[in-house]
Amino acid sequence: MRVTFLGTGNAFASGGRNAMSILLRSDDFGVLLDCGPTTLVALKKLGLSPTDIDVILLSHHHGDHFGGIPFIVLHECYEGPRQKPLRIAGPEGTETTVAESVRLFFPGIEPSSFSLAYRDLAPGETFGQSGLHATPFEVDHYSNGTAFGYRVELGGRTVVFSGDTAWTDELVRQSSGADLFICECSSFDTPIGRHMSHSDLVDHRTRIEAKQTLLVHAGDDVLAHESELVFELAQDGMEVTL
Repeated sequence: MRVTFLGTGNAFASGGRNAMSILLRSDDFGVLLDCGPTTLVALKKLGLSPTDIDVILLSHHHGDHFGGIPFIVLHECYEGPRQKPLRIAGPEGTETTVAESVRLFFPGIEPSSFSLAYRDLAPGETFGQSGLHATPFEVDHYSNGTAFGYRVELGGRTVVFSGDTAWTDELVRQSSGADLFICECSSFDTPIGRHMSHSDLVDHRTRIEAKQTLLVHAGDDVLAHESELVFELAQDGMEVTL
């Protein structure tokens, strides 16, 4: 499996980073974890295309995590032209929220050459297609509503993505034995409501048993202390082969 970090930043573009978007590819099948507003730009800078994406898995419905989808749909309508289906899945409300964003951004644009399908998932429900097995688990990011992390199996490898969340012991269970754990680290030592800090990771680092852990969604204070981090910070454009 090839893991390409299209965007590793937060909603404030700290350090000039792209918004969250991570592409997993195996045997010409592509899974996108979140789709921030800069995703299309990031794909093209790396010589990739939205056509490399078969499934988009959304962790939650904040704009920095799904705002790139209308641009992906527009591209595939006019620049593709895409023939294969595009599947978009996420927490309850994904179809309503994302479909409305496409209509709002580009009124009158409807896919004609390809099938666009949405699926609202429940925690623990497996989403499967062409060797993909993705299981969402609930994390602590919303006061009401649902936010997900994902455990994704593709090409014989396992990647776990925390999404945006405060520390929860569910991350220990889900990341156990994973080839790669992609974990948010929004602040260095200042608590931010329903987000993870580096101090949280220091407290729990010995409990994380993934083979490799990379950090994303870093704020400016995390970037300023990069040399002190207990896990490596992923960079925009970084590619990892598992």
